[in-house]
Amino acid sequence: MRFRGLLPALSILLISFALGLGIYWTPRSSSVTIATSGLRLSGVASVVDGDTIDIRDRRIRLSGFDAPERGRRCGKTNVYQKASLYLSDYIQRQTVTCDVTGKNGDRLVATCYVRGKDLGEIMVASGWARDWPRYSQRTYADEEANARRSKARLWGLSCPDDLWGNRNYN
Repeated sequence: MRFRGLLPALSILLISFALGLGIYWTPRSSSVTIATSGLRLSGVASVVDGDTIDIRDRRIRLSGFDAPERGRRCGKTNVYQKASLYLSDYIQRQTVTCDVTGKNGDRLVATCYVRGKDLGEIMVASGWARDWPRYSQRTYADEEANARRSKARLWGLSCPDDLWGNRNYN
């Protein structure tokens, strides 16, 4: 029969299709599971902290920069809170568009924009965050240098040496 050679090919095709569904669909919800880079995600964001937002129940770590962690203070100034509020005030209720570049645990990692402005650039230039060259390839280095030079926000405060913990920013 001429169909005998077709059966193995169809079996491989069906198995590949079934495996593909397993990667992109999960029974916990009817939505597509976002797990690949190259995806664009948009919506109204909730600010979690100075470098993390939520869009449509997806936690997103903003890529390439770092903002102070919970509990961090410079003197009497709660810099974690100030950075978070600055990002929230900037975003307001506007649409945030994110270009997903990967995942870190349960969080997506993405470069995100409001009105075409990179949120990383906004946060670092404001002085509430710093460039993280390991992840940014020095994308925000000029913004950080300018913020330091003008003593903007964090850079004008008396901050402890361990403000950034033991992270390496070289």
